[in-house]
Amino acid sequence: MTPDMLTMAIRTEPDVFTLRRIGREVAAGIGLDYQDQVRLATALSEVGREVLAQAGGGTVVFAFDGTLNVTVRAEYRLRPGTHGFAAAARLVDEVRYADQSVTLVKGVPPARLTQDRLETLRTHLAGLAAVSPLDELRTQNQELLTALEDVQSQRDELEETNRGVLALYTQLSEELEHTNQGVVALYAELEDKTVQLREASEAKTRFLASVSHELRAPASSILGLARMILELGDPLDDTRRHQIELIRSSGRDLLNLVNELLDLAKAESGRLEPTLSEVELRPVVERLAAQLRPMARDGVALVADLPGELDPLLTDDVMLTQVLRNLLTNGLKFTEHGQVLIRVTDDADTVLVEVSDTGIGIPADQLDQIFEEFYQVRGPIQTRVTGTGLGLPYARSLVGILGGDLTVRSEVGEGTTFELRLPRLDRITLPRVLIADDDPGFRATLRDFLRGVADQVEQVGDGRAALAAIRRERPDLLLLDLRMPDLDGGQVLAELRSDPELRDLPVIVVTSAEAGPLAGSVAVLEKSRLSRGGLLRVIRGVGTGG
Repeated sequence: MTPDMLTMAIRTEPDVFTLRRIGREVAAGIGLDYQDQVRLATALSEVGREVLAQAGGGTVVFAFDGTLNVTVRAEYRLRPGTHGFAAAARLVDEVRYADQSVTLVKGVPPARLTQDRLETLRTHLAGLAAVSPLDELRTQNQELLTALEDVQSQRDELEETNRGVLALYTQLSEELEHTNQGVVALYAELEDKTVQLREASEAKTRFLASVSHELRAPASSILGLARMILELGDPLDDTRRHQIELIRSSGRDLLNLVNELLDLAKAESGRLEPTLSEVELRPVVERLAAQLRPMARDGVALVADLPGELDPLLTDDVMLTQVLRNLLTNGLKFTEHGQVLIRVTDDADTVLVEVSDTGIGIPADQLDQIFEEFYQVRGPIQTRVTGTGLGLPYARSLVGILGGDLTVRSEVGEGTTFELRLPRLDRITLPRVLIADDDPGFRATLRDFLRGVADQVEQVGDGRAALAAIRRERPDLLLLDLRMPDLDGGQVLAELRSDPELRDLPVIVVTSAEAGPLAGSVAVLEKSRLSRGGLLRVIRGVGTGG
């Protein structure tokens, strides 16, 4: 440590003013900026007044050892917890207390003090005369004016910054408003398109039903007339008999097409309702196999593989028979050698029916298209067999009504397998289900899907009403839409998961919005692809076995 730069005594109030001035001179001499000079001078002034008041005076020593240390030694013991010492502590880097002394520590900018500069500063300080209180007050006033000017300058800068922030906020608010208007317009347009699509679908269904009804009568007449000519008319030569047979065959194909169109129209319109009863699968499969074996080509076997024990299935006998007939007929049409196999597997929750063949197979890029109306896979066999392209779409529609799912896998040249999964509806029970969706039509659809599964179904149109209904009487399952007014589905989920009593409530999100897995939901189902079977497959994990 270098020798002390200066030592001075504090005995009277004017000595405190002198201490303040010397502190400012020392701070300037060691290279501190103006504000730090004022801070050090003010800290020394506060400490000097405390020492004078508490101990009647003392000695001040300025020393430098890389940092500036100003030690004030009092005549008596000091009380450090006073206002003056607290103020000084806020103005310097550190304050150290002893029984009868206090040391103020202030850091110095590195490499600013050389030994020559310290000597010059020591000489300067030794030559300072005592300052009068009036002069020091003038200096303090000047410091105060300078500080006020700095504050005013900072205030002006802050106001300018605030104006810029306000302008940016206004611009962002306007852009956000424009964006919101665009989103609202887009949402309205999407709603418009949805209504148009629904109306178009309904118009198509009405058209199919109307055309089917209009065509059925003349097609039936053609078949009747052909039968009368063949069976009741005068004997025909081979050529004319062949021609009449062609007419009857074409009429039969036309009537089949009309019937399939009518059935498909009914299925799509939702007018087909399943009549549930306990169906014994073994006699259904065996009866179908016996009826369809004559369709098989030479060298093709129709085989039924049934388990020894098979409990009855609660389903619609007619619909199930129609689905199996379509699948088996398809297999027989497109299999030239080998076999068509129908296998039934039973487990606790579902019945799996597989219809597999060793036929021509379906290209991978056409597996989804075979369930489209009127679509037929192109190939050499297809040109030799009759078909409308409506059987599989109709079968999938019926399966959806029954609450099941129909899928296919195939390999060209190896064969095709259709898998029909039907839920055991009598083993899925939910006492109470709540539906939260702002679309009344879709709420009605969900209610229909829950027929036979839920004892009680309550419907609400927004998120806040959903929470109120849940807290009034907790449901066993919540079917939740994401896009709802007042409180959307995401906020409802967040509310439920933050409530210890409701966080375990099963929630299935059913939405038209694009959404991946959502924390707190059992599953996320897309409205446009939702079927009764798809919903029941998810519900199966929530319901209790019957």
